Amino acid sequence: FEGLEIFRFMSQEIPTNKLSVYLIKEEYSEHKDILKKIDTLQSKDVNGIGVLYFGESHTFKPSWLDKFFGSALGDDIEKLFNASSKAILLSKVKVANDKERIFAIPFGYGWTFLNHGIWEERFGLKITLNTVDPNNLRRIDKKNMSSVPKDTSEQLSREGVAADFGIDIEQDLIQSITGKTKEEGFGKTITGKDSLSLSVKVDLSNIQEFLKQAYKKYESDEYKKDFGWIDQISEVKDLKIIENLNNGLVDNIKNNNFDKVWMAVPELVDWADVSGFSYTNDKDNLKADILLADFISNLPDSEKNNLTLDVFNRRVYCFGASSDELKHQWKAFNCLYCEIQDDKKKKTYLLSNGKWYEVENDFAKQVNEGYQQLRDNTASVSLPAYKCKNENEYNKETAKNNTDFCCMDRELISHGGGYSKIEFCDLYTKDKKIIHVKHYGGSAVLSHLFSQGVVSGELFLADKEFREKVNEKLPNGYKISNPNDKLNSSDFQIIFGIISSSSKQLEIPFFSKVSLRNAKRRLETYGYKVLLQKISAEETEKTKKN
Repeated sequence: FEGLEIFRFMSQEIPTNKLSVYLIKEEYSEHKDILKKIDTLQSKDVNGIGVLYFGESHTFKPSWLDKFFGSALGDDIEKLFNASSKAILLSKVKVANDKERIFAIPFGYGWTFLNHGIWEERFGLKITLNTVDPNNLRRIDKKNMSSVPKDTSEQLSREGVAADFGIDIEQDLIQSITGKTKEEGFGKTITGKDSLSLSVKVDLSNIQEFLKQAYKKYESDEYKKDFGWIDQISEVKDLKIIENLNNGLVDNIKNNNFDKVWMAVPELVDWADVSGFSYTNDKDNLKADILLADFISNLPDSEKNNLTLDVFNRRVYCFGASSDELKHQWKAFNCLYCEIQDDKKKKTYLLSNGKWYEVENDFAKQVNEGYQQLRDNTASVSLPAYKCKNENEYNKETAKNNTDFCCMDRELISHGGGYSKIEFCDLYTKDKKIIHVKHYGGSAVLSHLFSQGVVSGELFLADKEFREKVNEKLPNGYKISNPNDKLNSSDFQIIFGIISSSSKQLEIPFFSKVSLRNAKRRLETYGYKVLLQKISAEETEKTKKN
């Protein structure tokens, strides 16, 4: 009876509070390093628990009031106003016998007081993974790296498992998870990203004990049982790590170590309308492709001899073929690709489209070994060197000069079922080789190429209506004998041909290797043989000027 009364007392005295919690990195022990403009804030010690910092609260007229209503409402509407409050509690907690950590708990807009980069990334995510019921997930925020990085947020109408969200465990970066907890002390529903968000029976009387338990969950590896794949790829947000990686990037370039550093077009471009590239906004001195060595050679001697990261704030320009006008321009840093391996931490770091990513070494090793095996396979067809203005001209010339090939480039097929215009391939041979050709580029460019190959290959095998439409486009001598009959996929090869001006072996960005690995796996499941071939590029007369 006494225990029941204590329970009732506790449940009445401690209300349910909605909290957001950040864990401050160990190197930031001074409050002045954690908070912006701390001298402008008011503060109050809170019962030995921590220090509450707060700013002045203000009332203000809603912006929509005058914009929409003007003076139509008169002066009586002055009672309508918005108000804002900002406060944040910094609490130092003894999380182990010899360790103390600082936690930040913002209230209102108090999170805006925090300096960027001072909190532990994925603190809330790890706690959530360790406390959530894996069969009762409600929402997942993710970034897919298969093509153009795409942020998506998916919510289920009822609880589900990770597979219900269509997660690609090799190409999706999980940024946030929401679900039902399996542990009473963490409330009913929990959301984790960098911060931990939840509604829980916690107030000042038991906040430090709660934070201690939260830290134990953060340190636990229990999540690996159900969510081990989540550590394969993550975005680097730690400013100090990014600074060290940027310094490593510059050192590699200074030492001419270009094996794992290069430049590439960072987005999809219409190569049929590309005249060339320039590093000086000068359309009279164009290059056929973006090369790091060319970029460096075009720098003034003062910057070339004292290379810093700031150099890559310069622009790379792309000019059109039809009008000679500027079509695209990118920050040079966004065109850089780099890989740096940290054997001590067993991590591989990748720079892609201006952002650094961390990849587990075992996963990186699997992907790289699979790519090397594919790249080193003997080519089953000899594709000529690229000497043309664009891909379409190359495909036409290849077919014109060798009757084993027919050109299917731009022979678009209208097809339903969620698809619009489908290109079967760029080149097709009499001995059933389906060839897709694309200029070398960044992850977005090449991942798009592999995705096209998968869509085409799946439809060609599974949909007789699509095969009939393909057959209508194929010239005599190349047609499929019985398009209505089920194909024997092992009779066909799917070849990805990548045009590259590099004299070295074909090397592509890591995320493109992952996309290729997945495309190869899917196509081989259907019975196709998948091959990769480099197409050597030679400069045209126009781009030889420089």
